[in-house]
Amino acid sequence: MKKGADAYRNINTMGMSQLDLILTVYRGALDYLQLAKKGFAEERFDGGRENCEKARKCLVHLYATLDIEKGQAIARQLGQLYAFMIERLDLALASKSSRDIDDIIGILTTLKEGWDGLKAGDAAPAAENSMATSPASSGPARITLSA
Repeated sequence: MKKGADAYRNINTMGMSQLDLILTVYRGALDYLQLAKKGFAEERFDGGRENCEKARKCLVHLYATLDIEKGQAIARQLGQLYAFMIERLDLALASKSSRDIDDIIGILTTLKEGWDGLKAGDAAPAAENSMATSPASSGPARITLSA
């Protein structure tokens, strides 16, 4: 069953632009954070923990795929924000704190709105052209931001 789900995910992302892939990861992280918050509020701690871990994987992916060399200051700043959110998520997981999760949701929502603006505006084609993927790599896409 897992192989089928993996194949579906691969097909689902094929042909997506870099910008669409980034937005998909943001949406996933936000959805998992909402589920984690709900799980903790309802004292379903296993579900909350599981969804925190899934959100953490999304944040780690965003962090790990930044291309600091090409993205320079903006990519470094995003990296710092992702690292901060990962740290806060670890605290939320340890304390089962909705407040920490709300902080992360606020930051991610603001960042996602910026990416949504790129997609909606005239800057979308320019932003997509400034995104670079790792050449000849089957690994994750490298996210590059131009200043």
